[in-house]
Amino acid sequence: MRTVATAGHVDHGKSSLVRALTGTDPDRLAEEKTRGLTIDLGFAFTTLPSGLEVGFVDVPGHVRFIKNMLAGVGAVEVALFVVAASEGWMPQSEEHLRILELLGIGAGMVALTKADTVDTETLLIAQLEVEERLADSALAGAPLVVCDSVSGRGLDDVRAALDAVLASTPPPRDAARPRLWVDRVFTVKGAGTVVTGTLTGGALAVDDEVVAGGHPARVRAVESAGRRAQQAEVGARVALNLAGVEHQDLRRGDAVVRPGQWATPTVIDVAVTPLADDEAPRRRRVHAAVGSGEHRAAYRPLDERGRYARLRLEAPLPLAPGDRLVLRDLGRRRTVAGVEILDVQPTRRAKDAPARLERPLGERLLAASPWLSTEEMTRAGGLSAGEAETLGDDLVALGTAARRDGWLVDPAALDAIRAGALDRVRRHQQAHPGEPGLDLPGVAAGLGATPAQLRAALNGDGELVVERGTIRHRSQADRAAASPDGRRVVETFEAAGFAPPRPNEVGDPGLVRALVREGALVDVDGVVFAAAALESARQAVTEAFRDRPRLTVADIRDLLGSTRKYVVPICGWLDRQGVTRRRGDDRIPGPASGVGG
Repeated sequence: MRTVATAGHVDHGKSSLVRALTGTDPDRLAEEKTRGLTIDLGFAFTTLPSGLEVGFVDVPGHVRFIKNMLAGVGAVEVALFVVAASEGWMPQSEEHLRILELLGIGAGMVALTKADTVDTETLLIAQLEVEERLADSALAGAPLVVCDSVSGRGLDDVRAALDAVLASTPPPRDAARPRLWVDRVFTVKGAGTVVTGTLTGGALAVDDEVVAGGHPARVRAVESAGRRAQQAEVGARVALNLAGVEHQDLRRGDAVVRPGQWATPTVIDVAVTPLADDEAPRRRRVHAAVGSGEHRAAYRPLDERGRYARLRLEAPLPLAPGDRLVLRDLGRRRTVAGVEILDVQPTRRAKDAPARLERPLGERLLAASPWLSTEEMTRAGGLSAGEAETLGDDLVALGTAARRDGWLVDPAALDAIRAGALDRVRRHQQAHPGEPGLDLPGVAAGLGATPAQLRAALNGDGELVVERGTIRHRSQADRAAASPDGRRVVETFEAAGFAPPRPNEVGDPGLVRALVREGALVDVDGVVFAAAALESARQAVTEAFRDRPRLTVADIRDLLGSTRKYVVPICGWLDRQGVTRRRGDDRIPGPASGVGG
């Protein structure tokens, strides 16, 4: 299925044309039928001669209902633009056209309606006027079909033209990142909450876990064009029956997405396209049309030319670079600009933003976060996993980035972390020549990196060596841990894991003391562990905190498969390292855990 939205001035026959093409009256409300005026969105379906199914979103044309018009076109890619031959080009013809352009909707056709209500000369003049108005627009060269919904004149030509337009328009992008902007919410007896919208970005299936308007939910059922389905396809008009969320908790403008796939910013940096007859808006409050909703926002220009701006939204929304929004000044009741999102992770210093926003997407992402995982690239860049990998490969080929253990890294950041680690190790070696090296997590924290990032940065480094959670210089090679007896003792303690032997059970106690000084072994409250075992304990507890907000000593005992005799000193070591904090009889994440507590 493909989705098409109508556009055009009030009373130019948009709803009548949809009704003639589909056999369904898109005016749903009693007031609409009584007044003969479309107030809200309407929906209808038909099958074109090619066999392609089309869902229509019929929008109101009256200036008072621009908000609802924006809700209907925010997620579509093809427009059916309607102008009545009896009236010609009118104010909302112009505003609707500009809105389509600001949203990047350049595919579509034009229907010159009510053709039987005018004479031949008037019809020709209307046609020439429309062509002239569209000449420099996004719809320049779009098929123009003369038709009349009452007599049926030209309706087959409308269907054929729409078929041709859709055939030549690339299908909606499937990035496996579905997003449905909700345009209706209601409840069905015996089923519960139902939302409708145009699905973009990817498919959604029955039993998928989703987030709807910030609330966790599950897709109980899918319907499209009045038919039940197991899966909703990208680009289709769909209804989702949601379990786990009440209908009163949702509203038009909310989004349905998969958990964890989207950044949900309240602050975004954008490229600005003011309307030709309007200056770029200055610092003020605006209403931003986002998807199917309208949200108040604070607008702040970022440069003197007004090319870029920062928007601060009233609520977090699932957004990505490339999304387009329309800004309106409700005081003047007019559309003032369109914006394209460039950054959903803006830096705090607004004055630095324009230089970053001028760069291509990959460089923008690295400028905001010098260490990028594939998952972070998909979220921050609005990319599929495959697109993120391809973008990363391109950046590496250009020398703009380097790959390290699953991260895409800014080379300057990589050089800085290596230089910083080397400087710290050298200064420590000069001040304490008898000590083995520096604690890797401590060095990482001092450099503003995680231990895993520092380990990745130093992998293959010519001067620094990472061993058992310690960083040392290669010149410190004459160490007990490098001797055959030292390696044997360390391996014994490593094999014992979280239930280590007594030092006098493995050989020379002096050798054990030397290994403790070097950091290969660690004396924790009188119990000696392999440094690697403590690092494993650190990782296991940190990972457990991602699922549980607090852990008891018994929990950690079970996690490590050890006994209280050994786990109690390990817990004390984790406390001192800042991985955990004691709260009563429980442990919660500490500042060095990297997990919010």
